[in-house]
Amino acid sequence: MIDDVKDLSRVEKAKQLARKEFTNYLGKTFIAVIVASVAVTVFALFIVNRFLNAFTAERALITTGLFVSSLVIFLLLQIGVYKYTKQNGSSIRDFWLTTIMTIITFIATMAACTLLDNVYAMPIAIATLVLIELIDRRTATLATAVLCVLMMVFFLFSDGTKVFDIPVVLSAIVCNCMCAVLINFLEHKHYSRLKFLIAAMLTPLAMQPLVVTLTLAHSDISITILWNVVWCYGANVAAALVFMPLVAIFEGMFNIADDFRLNELCNLSNPLLKRLASEAPGTFNHSLVVGNLAEACASAIGENPNMARCAAYYHDIGKLKAPIYFSENQSSYNPHDELIPEVSVSMITSHTLFGEILAKQNRLPKEIVAICREHHGTSPVGYFYRKALTLKEEGDLAVDKYTYAGPKPQTKIAAIIMVADTIEAAMRAYMPDTREEYEARINKLVDEKLELRQFDECPITMGDIAIIKQTIIEVLPSIHHSRINYDKKRKSSK
Repeated sequence: MIDDVKDLSRVEKAKQLARKEFTNYLGKTFIAVIVASVAVTVFALFIVNRFLNAFTAERALITTGLFVSSLVIFLLLQIGVYKYTKQNGSSIRDFWLTTIMTIITFIATMAACTLLDNVYAMPIAIATLVLIELIDRRTATLATAVLCVLMMVFFLFSDGTKVFDIPVVLSAIVCNCMCAVLINFLEHKHYSRLKFLIAAMLTPLAMQPLVVTLTLAHSDISITILWNVVWCYGANVAAALVFMPLVAIFEGMFNIADDFRLNELCNLSNPLLKRLASEAPGTFNHSLVVGNLAEACASAIGENPNMARCAAYYHDIGKLKAPIYFSENQSSYNPHDELIPEVSVSMITSHTLFGEILAKQNRLPKEIVAICREHHGTSPVGYFYRKALTLKEEGDLAVDKYTYAGPKPQTKIAAIIMVADTIEAAMRAYMPDTREEYEARINKLVDEKLELRQFDECPITMGDIAIIKQTIIEVLPSIHHSRINYDKKRKSSK
């Protein structure tokens, strides 16, 4: 009964926290909803209506209805983005980005089909392409749907000097929306920039038969068929061309870790990695190996391998504060021989905090900043704890003073790097001779993390952990392979 009450209390606390987070999200993003509603309404009234007439007594009710409609649509977008991105903890940032891209695409679309005098010239795919790369497919699909509904609403109630054939407009919206959806499903997020661009330009070709079919359905057999095909395809090609600079702008503005930026950060000529290689070469080599292991493990359990590799490269940058205090950067001199265990522990454990600070100073993505702090969780520094025990004359010694400050890993990738980091460091010190001993040692190292409850705060499963262990068992020997000592061989042959 008591356990049931405790469980109920935990559930209630979780619900209260979720409500608080949602309320906080609504409060911080509602201004964006108002701004977006005003922006699209004013622009639409200007581009497809007689702007001054929109505020006369005859049109006041319609104008109010258009504003309220756009407000409701953006409110639905606000709720949808939160639903899709709340687990990543980036809902506020993602909603601002989604709103900005929706406004930009709406303005470009309304202006293009009006000024070019062809309603098929709708580059709806701009928002789709950018949001696929910077957020995810579901958010991109939601933004595409919002754009289509907004355009339908404003074209249906247009009162400009140009008269639109509403069935033709709806057909154009359907065609361009289908192009955007097709791009959404066929684009692969881990493409290189060139492959992404080529795929985005070729995909709309598949929808051009629909353009021809719908044009014929309106009993139009003139040259308009060709123009509709040209403008529809051209609009989507234009979206693909505009996509590149927009992604570069917004990934920098919002500090987003998309695959293009992750690949750039993994370039070994990056100033921070060059500094790591120069000042802490042992840590640099360790990070490269952990990067290979983390990339393989992430692919095995369906996580982003680029993020895993990049985070592993930077996870130990905090050791730049004092590289000599870490064994991989030492030769014959060990400064810990002159220090008491408490001081040694403070020097060792501070590298996670300093890594977080250094990552923020260099504007690394927040996911990498978090892993710099989380990759040791609240694990104890066993060597110095045991050393302190030997020096203590009597009584027990609290382990809390000899542990990392945390927090524990919050994501699967952080957990992967914790495991890969621990195993690589242990195997670098000593690689067992037999495969049985090798597998047993890996299992023991992971089991110790489980016993310390280091994975309690991330969504990783026991099945994921089993796959990660098996992947490391298969990959690590190819990295830590033994080499034949030819000098000894020559001496023995003499």
